[in-house]
Amino acid sequence: MHKLAVTKLFHEIAPGQTRLGFFGKDDRLLDVWFDPLHRPNLIGSVHHIRIERVFPNQNRAAGRFDDGVQVSVRLRKGDTAMATAGAVLPVTITAAPRHGKPWQAMIGARLASACMILLIGLSDGSAATALSNQVPTEQRATLTARLAAEAMAELPAGFGVILRRNGVDLPNFASEVSRLVSMWQKSASELPRNQTGIIFDGGGLLARAKRLVGDVVVLDDAANAAAMSCLLDDSIAAAILPKTPLACGGHLWCEQSHALWSIDLDSHGVTDFDRLFDEAASEIARQIRLRAMSGPVLIDVPRMAIPKGKKFRKALQDALANDPRQLDFLGMTRGGLLELKIAHGEMALDAVMQDQPAQDALAGLRLVMARPAFQPVTLAVSQAMASWLEGAGRPALDQLDRQLQLVVWSDDTQNQAAHIIG
Repeated sequence: MHKLAVTKLFHEIAPGQTRLGFFGKDDRLLDVWFDPLHRPNLIGSVHHIRIERVFPNQNRAAGRFDDGVQVSVRLRKGDTAMATAGAVLPVTITAAPRHGKPWQAMIGARLASACMILLIGLSDGSAATALSNQVPTEQRATLTARLAAEAMAELPAGFGVILRRNGVDLPNFASEVSRLVSMWQKSASELPRNQTGIIFDGGGLLARAKRLVGDVVVLDDAANAAAMSCLLDDSIAAAILPKTPLACGGHLWCEQSHALWSIDLDSHGVTDFDRLFDEAASEIARQIRLRAMSGPVLIDVPRMAIPKGKKFRKALQDALANDPRQLDFLGMTRGGLLELKIAHGEMALDAVMQDQPAQDALAGLRLVMARPAFQPVTLAVSQAMASWLEGAGRPALDQLDRQLQLVVWSDDTQNQAAHIIG
């Protein structure tokens, strides 16, 4: 079983929304990020926020951006002394709002790549190095010594670095540290200690993705943009369905409740279990990433012999190795379910597509942009789409560089998509 490696990125800048598709071999969509104008993607950005309340029993605090939007801040052991009501602290945004909860953040400025996490503004003003808890025990002593020897010279005072599990095979730690330090110093802003505001915007979806997947091919050729956009749309439409077919004839059922995600592998009469489990391991890993599953994930598979079970779990771990989030395999429950816990990050794909009528209206604007320039376009939309475009979505409409006439269809019961007339 191979890791689900990203081989190319499709960066689509359209009116009202930027989308970034992560594609693997055979043009399979592995992940997709969204940055809509009406709900900007803040993950990876660093802000000064003012702490309003502290909940020590919950290890969290509540604060606000300078525009008043609420943030929930996770507190670690060393954060409690500084996290007091009224304090202005730097935080890094780690996860999007979900189930009515606000943006998630952690105290301190951080810049993450696939291999390392750069820490900025350490309280004692000195440089430091550390290893992720995910690094295997047998490698820790050697890597700790090597990281200190190679990285310390590249770290300015007050900077530190954490080596991630995907970075243990790097041939040169110093070059990766130097690259992250340079990114931060070129793009970060300085604010007075007690002033709220943004310090680092993350660089946008493409820059953040490149830090995580490296310098893969970026598809930004205008001639192929329409075809890639359709491929992205089709892959997203398939991914928000609960049922995912496997080539062998089995299928997966992926469903989310308020508390957790569940994945059920249905053999659907398949008798070649070796093939079923091999395909399932790869597709489960893909669905976890593509649907942006997070929190507890329970996987139910048909009963199998102990050696086959170990082989399946190893294959699943290998397939998930390139997922940039923190995935913990918690083992088997008493009921025989495989349990995972995944750090929250991007908004779940289904939740993004439920942002209606915004997503349907933005899909219509993409159709408009695919038409020849300097020619008027008539777009048929529902009343809900038209109202959104004339209200909250007006900035998206203003980004169009061609004349557009909206026509509202009279029957909203047909569940039609926005479409070009003429």
